[in-house]
Amino acid sequence: MRQNNRALNRARRLVPAIALTAALVAGGAVTAAPAFAAAGPLSLTVHTPAMVGFAGGPVEFTEHIGNQGSEGTSVGLAFEIGTALGTPPHALSLDYFSDSLGGWQPVALKESPEADRTVNSGATGEVVVPAGGTDLRLRLGVPMGLPHDGATNGGTGPELTFRTTVKAWGQGSPIEPPLTDTHVVKVEGITNGVSGVPDTAIRGGAPIEFDEVLRNPTPSAYTNLGNVLFVDRNAKVEVRGADGAWSAVPAVTTEGEPNAGFYLDGRNSSAAPNSSQTKRVRVSYPAAVPVGNTRVDTCVFVNEGDQPFMGTTMCSQGSTVRIDAPQPKPSSTPEPTPTLDATATATATPTAPSGGTDGSGGAPVVQPAGDVTTAPAAPAATTSPAGGAPAADAQPVGGHLASTGSDSDRTGLIAGLGAVLIGAGVATFAAVRRRRAN
Repeated sequence: MRQNNRALNRARRLVPAIALTAALVAGGAVTAAPAFAAAGPLSLTVHTPAMVGFAGGPVEFTEHIGNQGSEGTSVGLAFEIGTALGTPPHALSLDYFSDSLGGWQPVALKESPEADRTVNSGATGEVVVPAGGTDLRLRLGVPMGLPHDGATNGGTGPELTFRTTVKAWGQGSPIEPPLTDTHVVKVEGITNGVSGVPDTAIRGGAPIEFDEVLRNPTPSAYTNLGNVLFVDRNAKVEVRGADGAWSAVPAVTTEGEPNAGFYLDGRNSSAAPNSSQTKRVRVSYPAAVPVGNTRVDTCVFVNEGDQPFMGTTMCSQGSTVRIDAPQPKPSSTPEPTPTLDATATATATPTAPSGGTDGSGGAPVVQPAGDVTTAPAAPAATTSPAGGAPAADAQPVGGHLASTGSDSDRTGLIAGLGAVLIGAGVATFAAVRRRRAN
């Protein structure tokens, strides 16, 4: 790190003016303020990007080589890209544009480990600088591998130290005094995550809904991208389209993993620089899913090969969802209908006194309902004789229940009246029967 600091201090002494703020340039690329250095008639102004995307596409910028002389000259540019972390193969890329060579030309980079950092160095071919100067177009990237062959481990960043040195062409020596520039470029990656995930879900019940957000805060464009949601392999995942319709997303499973991956945008999708995409997702769990906690996680994969989920990987913090069983439905058994006391609902059956009404002494005669209305009904009281012996039960007459009493002061009177009334009632009942029979 001390060596790095010495290099930065030396660059500051050589650069007369450095702007310390960042600015946006046309096309959405974020760049650092340019630096200017001069050596004799030549000068160097560098517009490096303030940031590049981890595993994303390269970001274009320019370096202006000024020439205040009256004649053109040829130079070469040498570059050093330093990072605090070691880099896997094809982790960094640097290209320059040459009209004479017909387009973008890669700068071959050679990795050199140092005490506290790793440096990748390379150089351009001949650059002709006419009188008045010229612009050299470059692009810097952190692809983390080749297309469809992304690195699965290692890293780069979180920042790069980018240094440019102008050398005299054909001599390979720096211009005197040295003409150089050093910039720091941040490295950030694309991310995805979930928002508003419910705490619980009912197995066999309605799906849960939430948002999945894919953010690219970098000036790098991403291709060969996989935006993946991981949930239980038995779950059903749907995404709502722009028209409001829900579409099921197929599950991609791997052996031994309880969760499946769902590519919300399909494999090999893309994300524009400085963009954000929000998708409404719903997940339903079938009745066979066990009760307990389950996970909802998200990852972004870049440059996957034939095998899913193998590439440069960036995962975000997910959520835990509790799977509950459905609540039992309340019982629909109707309450029992109250019943009346049997003694209160029974209909009394009138009977004739012993011996019958026809003098034959046979079984009691059942009185038809039509006859009851014409027969005078007399309430029969039941009393206990003074001697304590129970009297014969009196039956109700005319379909009416008899009332009872137990007033001991009028026992004899009531008993006598009762006998007379019963006899009169029987006689009347028999007379009515004979008249109707005739």
